[in-house]
Amino acid sequence: MSRRYIDPQDFRDLRRFSGMTRNQAAAALDVTRRTIQNWETGGARIPWMAYRMLRILSGSALPGADWEGWTVQGQRLISPNGYWFDAAYLENFQIVYSMARLWREEYTRSHRRPVAKVLPFPDLQKSSIAVSDDEGSTQPLTGGAAR
Repeated sequence: MSRRYIDPQDFRDLRRFSGMTRNQAAAALDVTRRTIQNWETGGARIPWMAYRMLRILSGSALPGADWEGWTVQGQRLISPNGYWFDAAYLENFQIVYSMARLWREEYTRSHRRPVAKVLPFPDLQKSSIAVSDDEGSTQPLTGGAAR
């Protein structure tokens, strides 16, 4: 039994937001229309997993801990920090990475040595990086300075 209370109005609003009728929601959640009606009118407690599944089906949440905070709104994938990605953007992103991989393979083939290993982009919030200025002195670069 779930200990999380789901407000019937929240469940009803989510169902309506997703554009589902009670019959469609019942079919998607593998329950009867009467069960959906009971949940929405407060006649029965709403199981957390049914609410979670409706959130996933409506695009209000994505499954898995790695997707926490990500949502789908219309045709866009929205990141937790508010950036959005549509299909064209993601397709172009994939093409750029494919081109980089092909360039690396061609460079390795033509120069008979591998390209230097690409280092991961540093997390400026968790580490400090020293940067030299025009006079040759070094200053630590922090997350605030990079923005």
